[in-house]
Amino acid sequence: MIDIAWPRSGVSFTRPRVSTILAAIAILMVVGVFHVWLRMEVTRCEYEVSTLEKNIRAEEYEFKTLEVALGKLTNPRQLQRVATSRLGLHEPQANQVVTVK
Repeated sequence: MIDIAWPRSGVSFTRPRVSTILAAIAILMVVGVFHVWLRMEVTRCEYEVSTLEKNIRAEEYEFKTLEVALGKLTNPRQLQRVATSRLGLHEPQANQVVTVK
């Protein structure tokens, strides 16, 4: 067996101060709290983005529905059909037309 002897001027262990340990613990706690807060903010932002995307999809669907309705209501055939069936209108006869000068 080989015996290893440390020289007196070699490795020495000193006892750490209590204030150093408390400072390290405080720093770790601050970093931990910051990390948790940051994760919560990211999750909140992701939820908000998801809600906004859902609202955008709903508005786009409503816009397309309104475009279809506008196309139907401005179609001349549809206008004539509504005028005759719902409103009871019909084409004027030649003797009903009055020219204003």
